[in-house]
Amino acid sequence: MPIGHARLSLAGFGLLLALDLACRPGTPGSVPNDTAKPSTSAGAGTSAASGTVRTDSVVLRTDKTQYRSGERMTLTFENRSASGYAFNPCQRSMEREANGAWTAVPETGRMCTMEAWILEPHGTRSGPTELPASLAPGRYRVVVRMSVEGAGGVASSVSVVSEPVSVS
Repeated sequence: MPIGHARLSLAGFGLLLALDLACRPGTPGSVPNDTAKPSTSAGAGTSAASGTVRTDSVVLRTDKTQYRSGERMTLTFENRSASGYAFNPCQRSMEREANGAWTAVPETGRMCTMEAWILEPHGTRSGPTELPASLAPGRYRVVVRMSVEGAGGVASSVSVVSEPVSVS
């Protein structure tokens, strides 16, 4: 195999590794380049369902504060750090608030293409997603897992969490 193909294969393997890590559960706060401190805003607590902790490195906004089940939603990611992130907006999860705790909403049969969207340092990206048609009325938030390059080029994952939205 020529040298050029080996480098291309190595780069492809690195991208697949980053995507794999982005889809795995991680330890909150385990990202050395994630320079933000935990947020103190409302709804910023730990999710029992996903173990996520909201940080301020990347802000996740929705295009509205009120939706209907099955409605299309636009997610906007604002990177406030000097680190780059990779993610797929389709691979988001929804969490429902009940009695002050957040619980993941199962979405059986949900399928996404394998894509890696790049969020440059201090950059902004927007992407669409669709709410499940079976969502019951209530308060929900969106969780998106991202991979970030850490020390020595090793990728690790961090989750970003939106402010709560209402579904009627």
